[in-house]
Amino acid sequence: MTEITMETLEGRLIAQRKLIALLLARLPEAERPALWEYLAERSTMQDAQEDPGAVPTVGVGLQVAIAEEFRLIAEEAQRHAGRDRG
Repeated sequence: MTEITMETLEGRLIAQRKLIALLLARLPEAERPALWEYLAERSTMQDAQEDPGAVPTVGVGLQVAIAEEFRLIAEEAQRHAGRDRG
């Protein structure tokens, strides 16, 4: 099996992010506010700690990466939506 490099994985992720953002931006304008809210809720890591860095938690890096990806998708989608308006 061919090993995939980190550069290849990153390139694929960026391409998928851009496509997802474009598709989301093309949704009917009436459906967008709920989508922006959904993405905003997921772009911040949710835990019950007052100081999230105080106690190291297994898997926190993955949670941060997921939240960051939601944020990046939201930003890209909103940029596309703004361009569509002219």
